[in-house]
Amino acid sequence: MTGDAGFTATEHMETTGLLARPGGLGARLAAGIRGRPRLVRWLLAGPGAILAALATMAAMPLWMPAGGAGVNDIALPIILTPLLWAIPFFYACLTENLVQASGVICGATVLQAAAVAIALS
Repeated sequence: MTGDAGFTATEHMETTGLLARPGGLGARLAAGIRGRPRLVRWLLAGPGAILAALATMAAMPLWMPAGGAGVNDIALPIILTPLLWAIPFFYACLTENLVQASGVICGATVLQAAAVAIALS
């Protein structure tokens, strides 16, 4: 889908956003991701999806209500772990924009892991 200027949304993001500086870290990461798409997709769908699911499962008791018996915040994350794994797995497998998928999956994993680390400290 193109906008008024003829740019796609991804091209617009790359020219105005985090990846705008040609020699910056974001541009180098994006070039590395585009240079090895099979490896990046494998890492995102394999260990990346597992780490995202485990980090989310560990953080769910922090933001999930306890429920009537007081165990929903512990039992539901364990039951939902396959779904929590499937979402980043299929996102990594089916996306066309691996740069965006890398940012989303890594960002979500880091945020959930940081929430757990803050709660444990």
